[in-house]
Amino acid sequence: MAEAGISESEFRDIAGLFSTEFAVTENCRSLGIVNQRTGIKISLDIFSEEGGNHLVSVYTSNSHLQLQNCSRAIVSSMLEEVIFVSETDSHISGLIISRQGDCSMYAGVNRELLSSDFMELSSEKLLAAVALSVAEAGR
Repeated sequence: MAEAGISESEFRDIAGLFSTEFAVTENCRSLGIVNQRTGIKISLDIFSEEGGNHLVSVYTSNSHLQLQNCSRAIVSSMLEEVIFVSETDSHISGLIISRQGDCSMYAGVNRELLSSDFMELSSEKLLAAVALSVAEAGR
């Protein structure tokens, strides 16, 4: 299992991906993200929790997504996205935020799905498997 918590390096990479800096309070780091091309606005709040994990909240104009027990973040400059990961030995959940303002959530995905033959998966499970395979590779 990955070491608990988002590292300072990961926080710097997240801020760099969105070309902004975190506003920091006692137990929260916040970013206001605006896609200059589309005008889409996102508010990202990352709260420190006891034990080293984080609670990640994303507010958009039409949704609120929350990932609890986030143990790590994977920033992909190539994909222009960050994947916040919460995991157990058997399941993985991911909250994905792209530089373009898109947000996706895959929760409670059986880890075995990520190493299965993608050609045999339904389209619904294929989306989760492909999206979270990046997180599995980063373990």
